[in-house]
Amino acid sequence: MKLQDDFFRIIDITTGEKRINYRLQLNAEHLIYAAHFPGNPITPGVCIIQMIKELVELCRQKELFLKKLINAKFLNVLNPLENGVVSLNIVFEEEEKVTATIEKEEVIFAKISLELVEK
Repeated sequence: MKLQDDFFRIIDITTGEKRINYRLQLNAEHLIYAAHFPGNPITPGVCIIQMIKELVELCRQKELFLKKLINAKFLNVLNPLENGVVSLNIVFEEEEKVTATIEKEEVIFAKISLELVEK
């Protein structure tokens, strides 16, 4: 399931050496939030992981497969009504390994390390 342009959209992209930073707008009206949870939407962890995967695919310009979830820390609830615009920062550790952080100002919502391989 592709989330880009429906669940979230890219506002801005900044690149650096072995890193890419996205500013994203979350769609609080998306059907996923109606189920998770009505009146108090919370971004599901699996959606955060899918967003990271899609953004790495966009950067690398190829389809990838999630080989391994190395580490996932969900530190704060990401409610799109309260935090509709967030930063998703991806650091390329190795060829297949990335570490991503989702944050807004001083608040970190998630830190996730993944191993992604070409399909």
